[in-house]
Amino acid sequence: MTMRSQEQELRQWVQRLVEDPANAGNPLLAEFQTLAERHGKLLRQFRKIAKISDRLQTETKEMARQQRQFVLMVSHEFRTPLAIIDSASQMLELEPKLPVSAMPRVGKIRNAVQRMLHLIERCLTNDRLGTAAARPVAFDLAAMLTALAGELAGTATGHRFELHGLNRPVPIPGDRDLLAVVFSNLMENAVKYSPNGGTIRLDLSVGDGAAGSPCGGPGGQVTVRITDQGIGVNAADAARLFDKYFRASNAAGTTGAGLGLHLARCIVDTHGGGISVASEPGQGSAFTVRLPVARATTPTAAPAAVSGAVPVPETSP
Repeated sequence: MTMRSQEQELRQWVQRLVEDPANAGNPLLAEFQTLAERHGKLLRQFRKIAKISDRLQTETKEMARQQRQFVLMVSHEFRTPLAIIDSASQMLELEPKLPVSAMPRVGKIRNAVQRMLHLIERCLTNDRLGTAAARPVAFDLAAMLTALAGELAGTATGHRFELHGLNRPVPIPGDRDLLAVVFSNLMENAVKYSPNGGTIRLDLSVGDGAAGSPCGGPGGQVTVRITDQGIGVNAADAARLFDKYFRASNAAGTTGAGLGLHLARCIVDTHGGGISVASEPGQGSAFTVRLPVARATTPTAAPAAVSGAVPVPETSP
């Protein structure tokens, strides 16, 4: 029953009470009429509010659509000049007459280009999460983590990667590209927020999900823990690290948009898992991701590297 029909029914009911001879002289009738009139006014106000709410929802959807179009347009326009800059930088690195002192500057240009591309990719990922669910396809998580750590180890300076539990295939169902965004972001943050270097440790384990956990149940779960020796965060900031656009109070001066961890949580939630952080100022951080394991094992290639330490070559900043 709509609010308009409720108001009409209320008026008819009051009219019948007034016209009923049995209620003649009833002192409560006038008070009841006053209450009914107030109720009718409230129904009319609620009807106005409902119309405003509907209009706001329509406007919000239109704004979201325009925002998605803008992100897609900007991303497309940015990719071409960034590709040109990166290509020119690679050519400079191959130039035999380039002074040795210029190489670090060229490296900084390429790193800046990669940061911009990562930011664009995260914006696109955020839009994709809002319009489509993850596509679950079994893939080897251990191999993916090994590859990501190897790529980052080749560009990080003064950091040492230790991999544990990645020496055997660990198939899980999920969208590999989206989960790569999660773990690359966590590893990049481990490097970025450890300005003095140190060890970044990756631990991969498979076990039964705890009762009531996001990925508990007969299928079990896989746990990935990424630990660094960086600046850490206080308890108040740790509770908000996964909020959209939030940055810790001690992150000033470090590049970032406060979007990576929010996307990581959204992606992990989409996969039916969970993500958490344990951290203390000056004591580093440990991010833990839990995901459901594959129920049906499919053949996967063995990871390229076995468990152990991945040394990072010393390079000039």
